[in-house]
Amino acid sequence: MMSDLHILTATTRFTATGGEGVGVLAVKGTLDYTTHDLAMDFFDQAFARFGPNLVVNLLEADFLDSRATGLLASCWKRATDEGGWLALVAVESSTARVLWITGVASRLPVFPTVEEALAAAPSS
Repeated sequence: MMSDLHILTATTRFTATGGEGVGVLAVKGTLDYTTHDLAMDFFDQAFARFGPNLVVNLLEADFLDSRATGLLASCWKRATDEGGWLALVAVESSTARVLWITGVASRLPVFPTVEEALAAAPSS
């Protein structure tokens, strides 16, 4: 069964779809202190709706700050604590460079495409 989740702000769009035991979340726009609380709510809703197996697509994120990397690390910990798996989809661009600088990319699985992340997801 497919299920969608959408949250929009003036600077950011959060969307999620799911099925087959994995939720695919996408962030388009800014993920920083101005959207932090909304992003936390979005991730909470995604965990509730899709469970602990999540792929977070950051390919259309145009800005990530340190709070965003902390949030992603917290979501990864929550996913693993709940017996799940969380992966990021990002490329080493100026926008996502913070993932590599902070070491988040060395701890979480990072893939260049959603398809590759889904192919690597553990079987349900």
